[in-house]
Order: sequence, then C-alpha cells, then structure tokens
Amino acid sequence: MKTSINVKGINGEGNLSDYIDRRLSFAFSRTRHAIDNFSMTVTDVNGPKGGIDKKCQVVINAQGLPSVVISEKQSDLRLAIDRCLARASQSLTRKLKRKQHSRTKKESIKRSLVQMEI
Repeated sequence: MKTSINVKGINGEGNLSDYIDRRLSFAFSRTRHAIDNFSMTVTDVNGPKGGIDKKCQVVINAQGLPSVVISEKQSDLRLAIDRCLARASQSLTRKLKRKQHSRTKKESIKRSLVQMEI
C-alpha cells in the first residue's frame, strides 16, 4: 500500500502525522491488502480565523474497484480525520463485499450451466 499524507496550513504536524498513522492502521486493518494507493489531504481552509474549516479528504485506489473519495469538514481537526477515515473504511469494505458477492454469483451461475449441459 502506497501512502501519501499532505498537511496544509496546520501547526503541530509532527504529532498529527503520528495520530494519522495510528488511525489509518486501525481503520484499514482488515482491508489493507486490497489498497494500492492511499492519499490523504488535511487543510485548514480559513486559517486562524476559526469556524468549521478543518477539511480532510481521502482518496483510495483499490484493486479492480473505482476510486473511493471521501471528504469531511469539521471544526475539530481530529474529528474530521476520524470521521473521514471511518467513512472511507466503510465505503471500501462495502465495495469489496459487492465485488466478492458478484464474483461468487457469477461462479455459481457457471456451475449451474455446466450441470445443465451434463
């Protein structure tokens, strides 16, 4: 899994990168094998003005699936990161299950057709 984390306009990036790494490993512990590229961008939209302006965007490219793009805006940076990673993990898991179900369904149809021919 190739990982890229970009932090723009936010102080305390050293502590933040450790936090993101821990949350990332927890959120994608079950689906890490399927991820080719993971990209996260964390920005402070309005700078020091305050308000709901901390934005976290995650882009995941997985094997044989369309890209998962999730964006979250919150007033608290860690909350934005947590929610964004949770939503991205949930979306990726759902897509992987759909792909597996589709593959299983196709295989069972092929088996039935083969049995009908015999």
